[in-house]
Amino acid sequence: HVQVVETLLRHGVEINLQSIRGTTALVFAARSGQERVMDVLLQHGAEIDLQDIDGYTALANAACYGHPIVLLCLLRAGADMALRTAAGETALQIAKEKGYTECVAAVKTFLSE
Repeated sequence: HVQVVETLLRHGVEINLQSIRGTTALVFAARSGQERVMDVLLQHGAEIDLQDIDGYTALANAACYGHPIVLLCLLRAGADMALRTAAGETALQIAKEKGYTECVAAVKTFLSE
């Protein structure tokens, strides 16, 4: 996946292009646990806190789909953990609701750094 993304970026693909629902490549990478793809996107200037039509960011998607390493990487890269979805939830609240204890632990690790 990394090579495909790098090739697309070299050919001028808009890195923050959003789908009809507002989803970006960074969100897709976070949602599917693709840390390396996410790193490439961030290195090339992907906006970390873009929200989709439901207010979900890459961070909220990482929490929603249970990807603690992605969550921690996004936090370390500057993701805003205070942003809320349209339903008023933060990424931490989403992780707690879903029972993703490793994601909750990742947030605690970040806060203790």
